[in-house]
Amino acid sequence: MSRHVTIRLDEDFHERLKARAAALGTTVTALITEVTERELDDDRKDFLSGIEEFADHWGYFQERFGN
Repeated sequence: MSRHVTIRLDEDFHERLKARAAALGTTVTALITEVTERELDDDRKDFLSGIEEFADHWGYFQERFGN
């Protein structure tokens, strides 16, 4: 079951959103849904945390293993 949600967007943002959706061959609703689902994905959050930790230790990897 799906629900309707009403959000308010300023006109410039809405136009940018419509243009992006059109460029991707999708609808504004589908684009908002996809981006929101991605933001709420726990696996994605875990992955991004791992990247941050790796970046924090990048100097060590360069010293240890070279460029």
